Amino acid sequence: MAQSVLLTEGNIRKQILAFSWPVFLSMIFSELYNITNSMIVGNYVSLKALSAVSACTWICNVFNYTFYGLGMGAGILVARYYGAGDMNNLKKSLDTSVIFAFVGGIGLTVISELFLPFLMKLCNIGPDLYQDALAYLRVYLIGNTAVLTSQMCFFILRSFGDTKHQFYYSVISSIVNIVLGLILVRLLHLNVIGTAIATIISQFVTDYLALQLMFHYDGINFDIRNLDFSLKVVAEICALGIPAGFQNMLIAISSMMVQSFINRFSNEVIAGIGVAEKVGNWAQLASVSVSGATMSMVAQNMGAEKYERVRESIKESAIISSFFTVLSILIVMTLAPWLVGRFNDSPEVIYYGTQMIRFSNFSMFFVSLSHIYNGANRGAGNVRIPMYIAIFSQCLCKYLFVWIGLKLFYDVHVLYLGTAFGFVMAGLLATFYFYRSRWTLEHQLRK
Repeated sequence: MAQSVLLTEGNIRKQILAFSWPVFLSMIFSELYNITNSMIVGNYVSLKALSAVSACTWICNVFNYTFYGLGMGAGILVARYYGAGDMNNLKKSLDTSVIFAFVGGIGLTVISELFLPFLMKLCNIGPDLYQDALAYLRVYLIGNTAVLTSQMCFFILRSFGDTKHQFYYSVISSIVNIVLGLILVRLLHLNVIGTAIATIISQFVTDYLALQLMFHYDGINFDIRNLDFSLKVVAEICALGIPAGFQNMLIAISSMMVQSFINRFSNEVIAGIGVAEKVGNWAQLASVSVSGATMSMVAQNMGAEKYERVRESIKESAIISSFFTVLSILIVMTLAPWLVGRFNDSPEVIYYGTQMIRFSNFSMFFVSLSHIYNGANRGAGNVRIPMYIAIFSQCLCKYLFVWIGLKLFYDVHVLYLGTAFGFVMAGLLATFYFYRSRWTLEHQLRK
């Protein structure tokens, strides 16, 4: 019988660290999981194939980010009922989340296949990369159900205070993905399709393990013959999750439009920037991990009406996140040439990837602020303002910076700085809203 963790009592700093480190490690393996496709393609297929996968990354993220938002909504709802000790609604939320993940994933797979040509056109993928990108996406997007289900499961496990199992399952999934990717690409010569197949299979392995655990926590009795599905719960999940999902989807669409500018440059630039975005993401893993703890602790303690504990949780989260984010930035920037070189040994790819990291990675500090304060707001039920902040900063500001910048100076450095500008704005606006808004004061997130 698995044991959940109540976050409404105990040492806050220790709980945040205990909650965050397994998430952090699991995200490292998740990033390795995501990076594996590019590394295998870049080393065992061709630079052209690496450019094709890099060129369509943001199309994949349109759906992945939507799933992240829906999973977050399910996690917030479950954390509330768990913190309040409402086991009936807790069970109903779990059953509904799983059914919604399966059905919603199938629906989004159909939609993704129908709109794929439009998305590729929007992303301005060139003729020389089009066929490889299309083949990769056609297969990859079949796994939408698996991705949505895993996001639902991981957020629900976090809402119980359980992050260790996410780490274990991420390790297993990454190993399966790497082994299958090497077999399918290097031995069976399936090229980009092979990496997509490996990704789908490894995701389903994660789903199976997480579902087996999720319904065997103490006090939760799962019976597939007696699932308690509720449209009201679906509406609540969507109300909490769609703003974050919609926000992330718009960020991905905006990034696709920025990618359309990147795709006008050479294959070396496309590959270099694509690799840099994957490597650069490592610098925000600490803040994403801590923000998950923030959201769960705020949600549980709001449900238990322990407002002083809510405020202390947010303060501790900001300190811990800032420290580890700065450390991560320094490590990534120092090792940038070596890290980029693991994907492809082309001097041009290494040059452009390293430049991208060194011009933009400082902005991850500001991203860490947005993660913590937006996570606190979401845990308390305010999901709209974080959405507006993210859309304005990471969609509108980023796109306009690149669009205007390239008209004035058609130079690759504009692309580097566009990403940084969007992240800086996100952090500043999230911090300003948290400390100056009436809403956070009225809901006792701050004094």
